[in-house]
Amino acid sequence: MSRRPEPGRTTGRGTGRDVPLRSTHIRLRRRLLAVGALLVLGAGFIGWRLMVVQVLEPDRYLARGASQSIRTVPLQASRGAIVDRNGVDLALSLPLPSIVGNPRQVEDPDLTARRLATVLDTDVAVMADRLGRDSAFANLQRQVPPAVADRVTALGLAGVSVREEQARVRPGEASGLAVLGRTDVDGNGISGLELVYDGLLSGVDGEKVVESALDGSTIPRGEYSVEPATDGRTLVLTLDRSLQFEAERLLRLGVEAAGGRGGTLMAMDPRTGEVLASATVVRDADGRVATSGEHQGVTWTYEPGSIIKPLTFSAVLEAAVAAPATVRDVPIRVEVHGSTFSDPPPRYSSEALSVADVVRRSSNVGTILWASDLGAEALHATLMEFGLGRVSALDFPGESAGSLRSLHRWSGTSLPTIAIGQGVATTPIQMLTAYATLANGGIRPAPTLVLGTRDDGGVFTPSRPGRTTTVVPAAVAAEVTAMMEGVVLDGTGTRAAVPGYRVAGKTGTAWKARPEGGYGDDGDRDYVASFAGFLPAEDPRLAIIVVVDEPDLAHYSGGRAAAPIFADFADFAVRRLRIPSESERIGLEADGRVQAVTAGHRRLVAEAEAAVAVDETASAVPAGG
Repeated sequence: MSRRPEPGRTTGRGTGRDVPLRSTHIRLRRRLLAVGALLVLGAGFIGWRLMVVQVLEPDRYLARGASQSIRTVPLQASRGAIVDRNGVDLALSLPLPSIVGNPRQVEDPDLTARRLATVLDTDVAVMADRLGRDSAFANLQRQVPPAVADRVTALGLAGVSVREEQARVRPGEASGLAVLGRTDVDGNGISGLELVYDGLLSGVDGEKVVESALDGSTIPRGEYSVEPATDGRTLVLTLDRSLQFEAERLLRLGVEAAGGRGGTLMAMDPRTGEVLASATVVRDADGRVATSGEHQGVTWTYEPGSIIKPLTFSAVLEAAVAAPATVRDVPIRVEVHGSTFSDPPPRYSSEALSVADVVRRSSNVGTILWASDLGAEALHATLMEFGLGRVSALDFPGESAGSLRSLHRWSGTSLPTIAIGQGVATTPIQMLTAYATLANGGIRPAPTLVLGTRDDGGVFTPSRPGRTTTVVPAAVAAEVTAMMEGVVLDGTGTRAAVPGYRVAGKTGTAWKARPEGGYGDDGDRDYVASFAGFLPAEDPRLAIIVVVDEPDLAHYSGGRAAAPIFADFADFAVRRLRIPSESERIGLEADGRVQAVTAGHRRLVAEAEAAVAVDETASAVPAGG
C-alpha cells in the first residue's frame, strides 16, 4: 500500500525544473497576447484609414492623385488688334519667344547665369538670383528677338528653355501712340484706348486638361479635354494712319521752325465728329522735337485766345445784338472795371468797323464792346453749349474739362477777358468740336475715336452714335463762317490758305499763365499760338486745330506759328480724303447738270419711241375685229 506524501513535503522528482517551465509558458503567453494586440490594433488602424480614404474623405485623395497625373495647360487668348478706319494695323499681338527656367534642374547656377547674361545682355547677379530660387519655374527674359532665343537654345543649358508668348507690336513705331496707349508685358492695357477697351481686346483664356505619366508623356486614352480660348475683338478706330503719320511729321517740323516748346494738331470730320488724326509733339531735354506719348489733345488745358471770338460772335448774332455788316466806332483801347484792353498796332486811332471787320482783324476792343452789349449770361450760356467747361464724349483717360467758371463767380473783368479767350481754359478737342459745330450748320457733333469692333468672323459691330446738340441756328453758323473766310482771305490768317479751297478759320495768340501766377511783363511773356478752321467753307468736310506752345518771339502769333502748319496738313488731307477743290466741284456740278439733261433727253426719246411703237401696233389690228 503506497503512502501519500505528507503535507509540506515534496518528492524528490521534478524539483528545480517545474518552476522555470511555468515561467517560460507565462512569458510566451504574454508575448503572444502582445503580438495579437498589435496585430488587432494595426488591422484596426488600416481599416480606419481605408474608411477615411474611401468613405469619409475620398475627394481629397482623388484630387491629390489627379494633381500628380493630370495637368492643366493654359491656352492664352490672342489680344485683339487695333486698326484704323481703313483696316490698316495700328497695334497687334504677335508671338515672341521668352526665356524661362526650372531652377531645380539647373546643374551649375553660377556658370549658367554667366553664359545667359552674355547672350541676354543682363547683369550676372540678377540672372544668378533668378536661377537660385527654390522653385520649378522662373522667367529669365521675356519677349526677346527670335535670334536671341536661337542663341540661348544653342547653348544647351540644363533647366533653361524657350516658350512663346503674345507680344504687343505697333507697325510704324510711335505713330498714334498717345491715342493707342500701352500694354504691360503681360498684355494688359495700362493707358489710352488699350486701357479703355481692355476687356474687349483681351478676350477670354482657355485651358487644356491632359493626363500624363511621371516622365511627362501623355497617357494614351487618358483624360483629355480642351476649352478653347476666345480671342479679343478687333478695335476699329476713326483715325486714318496716313493722316496721323503726316500730322505728326508736319507738326514736328512746324514746332521746330517756330521754336516752340511743343504742339498739338487734331483733325475731325465735322459731320460725324470722327477724329481723323490727333498728334502731340514736345521738345525733349536734348532740344529735339519728338512725338509725345501723352494725348494732350484732351489732357492739356490752355487759354485759347482769339480763336474763341467766332464763338463770342455766334452768341452776338444769335441774340440779334448785331449783324455781320453792323458798324460801330471802335477805339484802340477800352477800360473795364479798372483794367485797360487794347488792340496791337497797326491800329493807332479809333475806327468805324463792322462786325466782320472786327473778326477779320481780330480786334480785342471791338469784341469786348459787342460782348458787353450781349451780356455775361448769354455769353456764358453759349460757350457752355459749344462744349467748353466739360469733358467731351470721347471718354478718354485723363481728359480735362478745362475751366469755365460758373456765372456767379465772374468778376467785373471776366466778361471782357473771356470774350477774347483769356481767363478761360480749354482743351484742343473742345475748341475743335466748337469749330466743327459751326462747320456742321450749328449742330455740335459728338467727338469719337472708335467706329466699332470686329470679331474673328469679320462681323462688324458699330459703336453707338453720340448725342448731337443744336447750339446756334444754321443761318448764324453760315454768317460766322463767312466772316472767318475773310480772316483767311485778307485778315490775320492768310498763311492758312489752301490753294483751290475756300478756308474758314481764325488765329489765336494768347498770353500763357506763369506757374507762379500772372502773365509776365512786356518783353517777358510766353505765348500759346493757334489756328482753328475748316474746309471747304461751302461744304465743310474737314475741321482742324493747330496749337503751338511757347513759340519764339519771331513766331509768337497764331498767324505765323500755327497757320502754316494748318495749311500744309490741310493740303495733304484734302488729297488723301479726295475732297474736291472749288474748281473740281464746279466741274462736277456742271457734269451733273449735263448728265441730268442727257438723261432727260434719253428718257424723252425713249418715251417717244414707245409711243410710235404703240401707234404702229394699233394700226396693224383689223378694224372692227
